[in-house]
Amino acid sequence: MNLDKPGQQALLKLAELDLEIAHLKHEIAKAIDNKQLNDLTEAQTASAGELLEARTRLENFESEVKRSEDDIRLVTERLERDRTRLNSTSSPKDAIGIQAEINSLLKRKDDLESIELALLQDLESAEAQFKQISAERESAQQEIESIRTSIQHRVDELKAQGRMASADREIVIAKIPKEVLSRYQVLAARQIAVGQVIDRACSACRMTLTVGAIDALTNLAEDQIGSCPECQAMIIQ
Repeated sequence: MNLDKPGQQALLKLAELDLEIAHLKHEIAKAIDNKQLNDLTEAQTASAGELLEARTRLENFESEVKRSEDDIRLVTERLERDRTRLNSTSSPKDAIGIQAEINSLLKRKDDLESIELALLQDLESAEAQFKQISAERESAQQEIESIRTSIQHRVDELKAQGRMASADREIVIAKIPKEVLSRYQVLAARQIAVGQVIDRACSACRMTLTVGAIDALTNLAEDQIGSCPECQAMIIQ
């Protein structure tokens, strides 16, 4: 297969650009598949359940505290009514009954206040847990957004390089005859399609060539394209 020197250089440049484009695509995929981001996102998803549990626990304690406050208020109101009744009665028998009820209500109030104190402590603990989980999720979300922004910048940068390489590729392709380009495309579908002999080895497959193979390639006409005996890549002199 014959190709003049400018065409050979264009062919070599095409191979370089295709390698660059493939590398850029790999870097984009690697940037998107960010392990730190994946781990943080998974942890954030898992902590959503913890936050829901903490919120439910907090709301339950808030409801219990409210019920306890209502119970204490009712008992306090009854105490006030009974004390008013006690102060206004003139019957010793009624006074004894009212006082007994007052004593019972006082004990009930003490019990309710003890229960409320314990509930308030539990409520405080639930609030602290909820705030801690919320703060941790907020911090993780900020880190996730920061990483996503960094990834997007990196991907945008790589895509810009890819567009430049693709534009250069179109220019280079126009300089290569169709039959040579067709051969290149067949080879490029499975391997590096173009190489040179560097340090007695094919730069496409990195295999060391025999003296006979190197001599055969060296003795080719200036406008003739050789092939690597190991990988069949087109050899540019």
